[in-house]
Amino acid sequence: MKGLIWNCRGIRKTGVSSFLKDLIQEHQFHFIGLQETIVGNLEDHVLAKLDPRKNYLWKWIPARGRSGGILTGINMDKLEVGSFREGKYMLQMNLWDKALKLKWNFLNVYGAAQEENKDEFLAELASFCDKSLDPLLVGGDFNLIRFASEKNRNNGFHKHTDLFNSIIASQELLEIHMTWWKVHLVQQSGISYS
Repeated sequence: MKGLIWNCRGIRKTGVSSFLKDLIQEHQFHFIGLQETIVGNLEDHVLAKLDPRKNYLWKWIPARGRSGGILTGINMDKLEVGSFREGKYMLQMNLWDKALKLKWNFLNVYGAAQEENKDEFLAELASFCDKSLDPLLVGGDFNLIRFASEKNRNNGFHKHTDLFNSIIASQELLEIHMTWWKVHLVQQSGISYS
């Protein structure tokens, strides 16, 4: 299974749509999760640049001001979308893998960039994970760190680190170290994709 999860920092920036179109055509991703699109409305012509063959079902959450915005694409040749759930910071697609005959969920996340909204984001993340009954792949830009070693400066943990790690532990989420253009997903159920 191939997926693309990327903070594009502006989908309308020069070169981004042609870069994405080339990646999509070359790799035929099963799913695409873009964060920080920085657009309030995604017009059809923007999506047509990314996906001229119209192989993907696209769903998005608009940016709020000059940050945020989520775009999720699902390859309809490989996956069926049963339903979706939209939050302020995330978009969940409930999927059926046609080849594996398996239901699973993709949760595309763009966490709160502003300090005053991080508690709200973490509450939403916990709620989405709690309500997912099927295997769940959570990806995106969380705008949080899990470990002090992830920071550029050695000034310890962020005040939301413990809560973030608690949600990850309570939901039995596993951190996946991605390889070039491959996602290896192993759920507690033992299902493995490659």
